[in-house]
Amino acid sequence: MSSELEQLKAAQANLQEQLKKTVAENKHLRIQFSSTTKQVHELNKFIELMLNLSPFGICILQKNRLIFTNKAFCEILGLSPRELRKMDPLKIVFEEDRDHVQKSFQATLTEQTESFFMFRVMTKQETIKWILGSVALIHMNEKYAILGNFADLTEGRVMQLAYNDPLTGLPNRKLMMDRLEQAIVSAKRRSTPLALLFVDLDEFKEVNDAYGHKTGDQLLIEIANKLRDFVRRENDTIARIGGDEFLILLTDISQRSHIETVIQLLFENFTEPLSIGSPPVKVKVRFSIGIALFPDHGDNSDLLIHHADLAMYKAKKKRRKNNFCFFEP
Repeated sequence: MSSELEQLKAAQANLQEQLKKTVAENKHLRIQFSSTTKQVHELNKFIELMLNLSPFGICILQKNRLIFTNKAFCEILGLSPRELRKMDPLKIVFEEDRDHVQKSFQATLTEQTESFFMFRVMTKQETIKWILGSVALIHMNEKYAILGNFADLTEGRVMQLAYNDPLTGLPNRKLMMDRLEQAIVSAKRRSTPLALLFVDLDEFKEVNDAYGHKTGDQLLIEIANKLRDFVRRENDTIARIGGDEFLILLTDISQRSHIETVIQLLFENFTEPLSIGSPPVKVKVRFSIGIALFPDHGDNSDLLIHHADLAMYKAKKKRRKNNFCFFEP
């Protein structure tokens, strides 16, 4: 009996010893877990801080929802994280580029490869911006998600080279198309008209033939500078679209008489001959101008430019110089 009792006591002591070891191990594990949890929390905070300090727009897209957007991404679009979480991400993209962006995202999901592409977005302030984007597939909460990294190219040197005329520094045709499309979107929402002026320099070929192409280029530069000073309103745009042709976009136009006044002032701005080159050559500058109105003469950029071009040729056929015509359907 005493032998059995001793065995029971020994087993009890052994069990207590194992229990103490288990408690000690559990305590050590709790300390390790607490330390690991703290490290994970600190790492997450560090990653979040780094993402928000990044100059590039970063977002995470999962199940067609933006579940994370950093500060730069919000600033590019002029929207808050809360507003972005409620939106369909595709609605941020400029309408004509949505199919292109959707295909790039789909390729990332199906081929599980990184994708690089350029596209336009429409900001909350109704401004169109060019974006260079790269997306990659990641895992979050054991599910697929897309990590996006985006750079705003609108103010960059790349965009300046691509969207400005190298001779005059004015916006080129591509940039004018962007500005015109943006103006049309805004005008539709606000129910306000626009005017597009197609400006052609009369007898420019004669200047090139008489004085050479260098003098012709200098003349175009001088004309561009004077037109730039003339078109000063923030939402108006002037562009050189090739050769001796310019486009002027006028927004918030209330009536035709306003447009006619603007054109007459433009003619008066070139009353005196321009002094070009060294030794200086006096060149008299005259224009033929065609005008197309939104929405009366077209509801898209291509149609407005085409109709303004037709009106310009009609103005050019008239004998007197410095003439203008409105498009007539």
